[in-house]
Amino acid sequence: MPYRHAWAFIALLIAATIFVFWHRYFTILATSPASWHLHGVTAGLWMLLLLAQSRTPHSGQMALHRLVGKASFVAIPLFAAGSLAVIQSMAVTTRAGDAFYALWGAKLTFVDLMAFAAVLYGAAMALRHRRQVRLHAGYMLSTALPLVAPVLGRVITDTVPGLTIDGPQDFARFGLDQQLANLAAALTALWLWRRDPRFGQPWAVALAVIIIQIIGFELLPATTAWFDAIGTLSLPALLVSGLAAGVATVLAGWRLPATRARPVTTQG
Repeated sequence: MPYRHAWAFIALLIAATIFVFWHRYFTILATSPASWHLHGVTAGLWMLLLLAQSRTPHSGQMALHRLVGKASFVAIPLFAAGSLAVIQSMAVTTRAGDAFYALWGAKLTFVDLMAFAAVLYGAAMALRHRRQVRLHAGYMLSTALPLVAPVLGRVITDTVPGLTIDGPQDFARFGLDQQLANLAAALTALWLWRRDPRFGQPWAVALAVIIIQIIGFELLPATTAWFDAIGTLSLPALLVSGLAAGVATVLAGWRLPATRARPVTTQG
């Protein structure tokens, strides 16, 4: 089976997520907005699903693997709704005068919107190629790459001397932290693509998305009309839109013509 050790990467990503969001979220649960809770629960559910999906085939638990796979029909719509909720939360916080998001809100929202599209595309293609093991696994695992930069960027912010943020006077440093994390995600996608070019389409797509994120993050102005407009949108309407996009994603992926299965190689 391909990507034999991918589950360890997903487990490390989950651990890093808990580390960086411990003081940003977990210690202030009672005062956090509902959109943060929705995003935290739905994104966490998706990461746990990826962990189970990447581990079960290598432990001979194929029945459980298929059962967990079917859970994506619920997890993807929930993830999509949670993603739009937290994007709207950033725009609302910016409109309220938050100093950090005044600098980075629009740029981070662009990155998150690209990640939103990449996760839905990867999930749809994973379902489409469910009988082609290497493509199925690649597309499914590629949905984790958009989650790398938001986590790794904050790891850098919290731990790397000279790049830490200790107060508003350091907010300008965040741009370099985020771009270093984006670069790490891009190099990971490039490496995975080049090590298996025959079935490297998932990683080529992920790399293209990350490059667009890097360019957009660098070139977008701090404030834009479209970002400001997001803060005026109805949260219930966004949640319904996210759910609808997620449902459309899984149905399209399931119904698209599937590729013919090829013999599984031992690479990976």
